[in-house]
Amino acid sequence: MPKNSKYRSYLLVLVFVIVLNFWLPRLLPGGPIESIAGGGEDGAVFLTEAQKTAMQQYYHLDASLGAQFVAYMKGLFTFDFGSSILYKAPVYDIILERLPWTLFILGIASLCSIVIGLLAGLYSAWRYPGKTDRSLFLSMLGLSTIPEFLIGMVLLIAMAVKVKWFPLSGAKTAFMRSDLWLDHALDIARHAVLPAFTLTLGSVASIYLLMRNEAVRVRHEPYIEFASAKGIRTSGILFRHIARNAALPLVTLIIIRMGALMAGSILVETVFAYPGVGKLLQEAILGRDYPLLHGLFLMMTLIVLLLNWIADLIYPYLDPRIAGNRGVQR
Repeated sequence: MPKNSKYRSYLLVLVFVIVLNFWLPRLLPGGPIESIAGGGEDGAVFLTEAQKTAMQQYYHLDASLGAQFVAYMKGLFTFDFGSSILYKAPVYDIILERLPWTLFILGIASLCSIVIGLLAGLYSAWRYPGKTDRSLFLSMLGLSTIPEFLIGMVLLIAMAVKVKWFPLSGAKTAFMRSDLWLDHALDIARHAVLPAFTLTLGSVASIYLLMRNEAVRVRHEPYIEFASAKGIRTSGILFRHIARNAALPLVTLIIIRMGALMAGSILVETVFAYPGVGKLLQEAILGRDYPLLHGLFLMMTLIVLLLNWIADLIYPYLDPRIAGNRGVQR
């Protein structure tokens, strides 16, 4: 695909998401004021009609949809989405406060799933066909069918409730009595283990399956047989020839998979009550917090598009054949 056409596709996707980002929250039943009231007189918070009218005016919910859309578009260019209705603070500040927690567990999960998936897939392909390969293949295939939230609930019950090895929820212990930075770091790490492990289990199977299939294909190439005939050691053939050539098509998948991990973090952070952007998004949806939903949806869209763009950018440098084809198209 020519470069201009690809950039045009990214732009069209971004425009579509920007428009959808405005309308989708408003298609949900109820609204921010109804969510706060909790269902009228029988709800958790009783609001008079005068209070509801004042809140609608304060958050500009009484304006026409056209006027709200214009204000929304202005906010996009200035990254000013207004104040969150739930948290009574600027949306930008709330997201920046929660984002590091999500990036922390996503970074751990991405690193672990990539290393485990690539090594397991490579080992399985080397043992193909055989019982070891078949056992690994069926195990990973079964793991890929289990939803991440179910994996998280099983780990939560087994590791936090039954044996009490890890905390039940949160990202750190509140009011921890210690002045040592190491104690705080270990406490944060203990809280991150189960969410990160859940995300790792949820994504390692897809990387393994693709690595195994590519490695099996590469293993039967003539240059692998030639390298074996030259007397090159098994480790050299496995890592220098098979792994290097089989991992190339996986680069795009791995980068895109990082974006998919953020979507998976919504359910995982909800299960473990981990205070990242995934949990924040769930709270914003339940509270019909339009400004916060706008900021979160746009941030996630930009991250996914950025990761796709990075994959398109680096792939020609990894595979000279792609760069050559683009040069011919130009």
